[in-house]
Amino acid sequence: MARILVVDDVGSMRQIVRTVLESGRHRVLDACSAEEALDLAKVTRVHLVLTDINMPGMGGLELIPQLRALRTYRNTPIMILAKGSADENLEQAMKRGASGWVEKPFTPEGLLGAVNQVLVDFYVNH
Repeated sequence: MARILVVDDVGSMRQIVRTVLESGRHRVLDACSAEEALDLAKVTRVHLVLTDINMPGMGGLELIPQLRALRTYRNTPIMILAKGSADENLEQAMKRGASGWVEKPFTPEGLLGAVNQVLVDFYVNH
């Protein structure tokens, strides 16, 4: 299936997301910071980025435009892990180029369904 970059400073969250995505036959790369994700994105192409918003140092809100500035990530789907659809950062993330979001807490089915839908929507339309 797809190669997905998961960005979260919480190791247990990265592991949960990895397990769910791999159960859907996706290949997962992960980064514990936005800075590490950006470095990885410069040398590795993925089909989707799934990032937390709140992280020490550079957060997801800063990561999105940094990724969009890379030619190979100009149109790549970027999804946000949000603490609910009322998260005030969610609107900013969408304005900066996020493609969608997954609400925390999520069910495995909800996460996999949201990721698969964004991938289908994107790759059918491009």
